[in-house]
Amino acid sequence: MKFIRMMIIGILISLSSSYVLVTLSVISNNSIISGPELLEQIIIAAILGAVIGLLSTIFDIERLPFIAQFILHVIAVTLCVLIAGYFGRWFEHSNITSIFISEAIIFFFAWCIIYVIQKNDIAKINQEIQKRKE
Repeated sequence: MKFIRMMIIGILISLSSSYVLVTLSVISNNSIISGPELLEQIIIAAILGAVIGLLSTIFDIERLPFIAQFILHVIAVTLCVLIAGYFGRWFEHSNITSIFISEAIIFFFAWCIIYVIQKNDIAKINQEIQKRKE
């Protein structure tokens, strides 16, 4: 169940990020994107999001220190972004620096979302513990 949850969260973050980035790319390049091209970008974003969601399970490996988990996650996500960027032809529209900046911004927002979700989960667990104590 956790894998599916992480995949869905990854897909939602990826699709919303992709929508913003595609819109900004079209506006900044004063271009037009066709329906098939947009569908291709949606598919790439959904696959990327699912994979990144699964990669988030790296943080469940308790024997690794957090910094090692984080570094592994960033490297794996960056490789996935580069692969997706190749297939999505992102480098034709943006340089690699702007892709890495976009990745960093998305990382920040994704971490904020995950933090809120985990904080909510912890609050629910604490409520259940309190109920059992009463």
